[in-house]
Amino acid sequence: MYPLIFKPIIKEMIWGNESWEISCRPSEMSVVENGEFAGRNLSDFSEYPQAPASNSPHFENRHDAAGRFPLLVKIITARDALSVQVHPDDAYARAKGGSDTGKSELWYILEPPTDGYLIIGLKPGVTREILARAYEENTVESCLARMKVSRGDIVNIPAGLIHALTPGTVVAEIQQNSDITYRLYDFGRLGADGKPRELHVQDALNTINYDAKTETKIETKIETEHFSVETLNISGVMQTIAHPGKFSIYTCVAGNITFESFEGATFSVPLPYPRSAFIPAGSGEFKISGDGAIVLKTEPR
Repeated sequence: MYPLIFKPIIKEMIWGNESWEISCRPSEMSVVENGEFAGRNLSDFSEYPQAPASNSPHFENRHDAAGRFPLLVKIITARDALSVQVHPDDAYARAKGGSDTGKSELWYILEPPTDGYLIIGLKPGVTREILARAYEENTVESCLARMKVSRGDIVNIPAGLIHALTPGTVVAEIQQNSDITYRLYDFGRLGADGKPRELHVQDALNTINYDAKTETKIETKIETEHFSVETLNISGVMQTIAHPGKFSIYTCVAGNITFESFEGATFSVPLPYPRSAFIPAGSGEFKISGDGAIVLKTEPR
């Protein structure tokens, strides 16, 4: 095996676009673009002993609560504000039916918003009753807290935390493999059909954690219930080793890096900003070289 890089899946949105870098969903399936496995789907790898989709007990940690590939990696560019939204936890998602888990996520700020602030959480004292009344009175914006962020900040968005990207923001997003979003408010915006976009007010009100608090992070490693993300600064050559029992995802968030000399094979795989590479479990020792590059190393929990 070698570092797998996948063709981006580009999704144009009314507010900007998303590039799905690593996805294992039936309707958004990543396809390898490099090396001998070019053209293969991520889900095809179950036949390989060290493949990300192996059914071997050795890889049991890679599955989420629904028994699927657990993570999804995106680059999100917000030309306009996203809807004010919230994601459910696993229990609420199960209760609603369907195949998705809940959705917790993390943002690495590649480009900060034009005014420097994201919508994160609710102002102190805002209860479900206050927020429901604000929806009826069209005053939701008065309930929303804003957080100042800069390039390189990490913002953890657990399930239940209300949030929205604002104009000018570009983020690398690490999230559970789920596509459930409950919109509470959309700034009166119309969809491509000229009609107001669908809202999910009751589910949003049910899902929001009204005591949730978050902050930007400068730690080099963030661990959540569903994934860990470590920030690596690469100057020169770093020797490392793949985890024997679970995959890793490397996302280049500044500069460029090159993977070299995996165990049993000699080759060079460049990874430019802001692309991601998949390192299969048990790939052995390898080298990463770069000149002042910053990389996010993500693993499932």
